[in-house]
Amino acid sequence: MRSKQREIELALEQAIRQGRWKNCVLLPPERELAQEFGVNRTTLRSALAALSGRGLLECQPGVGRKVLVQPAREYNSKNLAETIEALVLVAPALIQAVSLRIRPSQFLGLERLFPLAGAALRNGDIHSFVKAQNDFFTGTGLVLGNGPINELFAHCLPDAKKLAHNLSLCDPSEHEALFARLARILSAMRHAEAAQARAATEEYFIFLKSLVEKR
Repeated sequence: MRSKQREIELALEQAIRQGRWKNCVLLPPERELAQEFGVNRTTLRSALAALSGRGLLECQPGVGRKVLVQPAREYNSKNLAETIEALVLVAPALIQAVSLRIRPSQFLGLERLFPLAGAALRNGDIHSFVKAQNDFFTGTGLVLGNGPINELFAHCLPDAKKLAHNLSLCDPSEHEALFARLARILSAMRHAEAAQARAATEEYFIFLKSLVEKR
């Protein structure tokens, strides 16, 4: 069942794409929009934050939210899924190796990314979540100190803009499920459970691929 916040988000997106508010123009005040769409301001703010996270709006503190130039095309989900499929093959073995070698100071650096990722999803800021995800996996590659492996792994990560676009079309429950799988990787690494970390990483990217293929 679609949430009210998601309904408002889609309605606002449709209005923007149909040209109701032109590019670089501020949206009406929240009070007016909430009244028009028949929702409270908390629900409206969540929908606006989600659109900002997808790059459709820009929040200007003390001013309002400005409509941005819209994407010219939809991204090819098939190509993105193929990129993630490569990660299904590469990432689990890398995470397993890292779990056996990572030092506490290195782990702390990776762990600090999780509150950022969680807060980004709660605020509908999918771009920041994808950045935190990519920083996490890039950071794990650096632990091994092997240049060719780091380069291979970095090249396998999906384009952040494309991935954020696809994930922005998912329901909040799917975002929560994705974050939970990412947390399992961190938990296994924290306890140096290399085999579990490998399995959790494989599960994460298989689930991510399924989300992309649905869109």
